[in-house]
Amino acid sequence: MNMPNPIHVVLILLLAVGLNSCRSASSKALVVYVSEDQIFSEPILKDFERETAITVKSVFDTEESKSTGVMNRLIAEKDNPQADVYWANEPVRADALKQRGVSTAYVSPSAEGIPDQFKDPDHYWTGFSARARLLLVNARSTIKPASVTAYTEPSAKGRAAIANPLFGTTTDYVAALFTIWGDDRAKTFMNDMKNNGVKTTTSNGESADFVAAGQVDFSLVDSDDAETRQAGRDSLPGSRCEWARRPDFAERGRTDQRRTASGEWQTAYRLPAQ
Repeated sequence: MNMPNPIHVVLILLLAVGLNSCRSASSKALVVYVSEDQIFSEPILKDFERETAITVKSVFDTEESKSTGVMNRLIAEKDNPQADVYWANEPVRADALKQRGVSTAYVSPSAEGIPDQFKDPDHYWTGFSARARLLLVNARSTIKPASVTAYTEPSAKGRAAIANPLFGTTTDYVAALFTIWGDDRAKTFMNDMKNNGVKTTTSNGESADFVAAGQVDFSLVDSDDAETRQAGRDSLPGSRCEWARRPDFAERGRTDQRRTASGEWQTAYRLPAQ
């Protein structure tokens, strides 16, 4: 079946929530709940403050409960909303908030040029940025995974990691596998990963750290986690890692290239289910 490209893209979303709260609209303070990584979102919010003179009060999700923590807080505060805006990092929880009547529709003038496929048809959320899902591989590893099915190969037994699929963007990826493969194949894959000793980490960031430190050979992560570890930021001293090469995907999806410190090109490809 020919699946649309957005199924392989993790969207960063913006929702308007709590607009009927008791705070005065003239208070010049905006409360923003944020699931996007603080290292990336906070500078943007600071720029917004400088440009608009509006004070932003940010509440950031923890890495361990990414997306789920803030979502549950918004649900709990439904009848007494404290947030004006929710900056999500994936669409599953955004849709859950819509279904529960927590968020409200909003048509942003700034979103005029964004294709409709990246927007909720009822305007409850708008995707304005994207990340790839890719395999991060330790440079010294003898395992060269060709796809996510490498998790179940005998050579990878006890040598791979994946973030807890109950949280963050891994939820979306696993949901996509169930959609593309069907329940039976996806359930078998998840059980086979468990039986193959795949380590479950608290987050994509921790998975990337495990790869960088050589504790595992590879892990499925977001491209920003791979980028920071490969560039040296957030990684452990002496760590080495590379992005999985997928030449066979070159004609089937967009690619992202970065030059490493040694001058070698590394290419990250979206990893559709096979």
